[in-house]
Amino acid sequence: MAYPNFRYLAGDKILGIDYDIKNRYGTGTYLLHAAIHGGGIEPPTSQLAAYAAGTGAWYSFEALNDLTAESLRLPSTAFDEPFCVVNTGNSARTVVWHGVENQRENEQVTYISGADTVLVSLIVQELNAAGFQTDRAPVGFDGEAPQNICNRNRLRAGVQLDLSRTLRSSFYAGGDLSSTALAQPDNRLPAFFAYGDAIRRACAQVPLDDDSDDVQPPITQPRTPSDQAVSTAMRTPFAIDHSGNVSSTTDEREQLLDRVHALVGTLPGERVMRSTYGVPTSAALFAINSEVANDQLQRAVIDAVSQFEPSAVVSAIVADVNEALGAVNVNVQVSRADVPGAERDNTRSVGVLVGGTVVSTPE
Repeated sequence: MAYPNFRYLAGDKILGIDYDIKNRYGTGTYLLHAAIHGGGIEPPTSQLAAYAAGTGAWYSFEALNDLTAESLRLPSTAFDEPFCVVNTGNSARTVVWHGVENQRENEQVTYISGADTVLVSLIVQELNAAGFQTDRAPVGFDGEAPQNICNRNRLRAGVQLDLSRTLRSSFYAGGDLSSTALAQPDNRLPAFFAYGDAIRRACAQVPLDDDSDDVQPPITQPRTPSDQAVSTAMRTPFAIDHSGNVSSTTDEREQLLDRVHALVGTLPGERVMRSTYGVPTSAALFAINSEVANDQLQRAVIDAVSQFEPSAVVSAIVADVNEALGAVNVNVQVSRADVPGAERDNTRSVGVLVGGTVVSTPE
């Protein structure tokens, strides 16, 4: 069966058995290499993306079972796995690796598309110089579509590489693209490295700095203590202090924790003017098992914090679903992204009953 989005896939498949997710965020303004159809879906895109990324930002969604791999192929325009969405959204430039069946017999070609015309032209130039054939992507590859995951970065323009099967087979001894063969790095032929190095050279030529005309400003700008103005914010949840006044704080660390607590304790739709604000915590009560519930909650929290509290970095998430009581507790540990080297702040716990009623206060 084909899944329309990641939510349906995660509800039917098991992380660690059917699929795996590997994710490494970048720092500052960075370029991301991603394989959204990795593992047995479109081999060896995971390995190629990892090699091209080096020690930089990298993402891979991998099918672990070759027999069911094809069913995990989410469309590029509907790929919404939370870790990938966050990593792509924070990247300045993005290269997404795909594999396609030969459009013509025995062709060794890379179809290149995407809205990042600067990087597209550089990749064509470097691949051709290295002896690899390139071509415009056929109609239907939708690399230029705004909703394509490759184009959902800060530039709103990325690159999609579609490598023919014959080309991919030429990267491994005997043309073997089975999971067993890919697991052995010694099976990689010189063509694998020549191809990856060409992509690296192309990516090294594009600007990633904040002053680039075609890159949007970072989500958060680092601030020095002298730049920070002291502000007062009402505590969340609402409370009255010992003097009878509305409880408030000037501590930015506490303000951040309060905002994250409010975000996790709100169900999407509860705020009329911000219908997408919140985390669907109560949905975890209806997951098929505790592992799926914990996985869904972690991804939902990371996605929501990235969207609504970009100055927060999630350090840890622990979800406890109590099916007998019909309650779920989510402990979120965060630190401030705008303070280099900041220590992790205290954990905030949110308890939610069936229906979304918040039943606990900050610890």
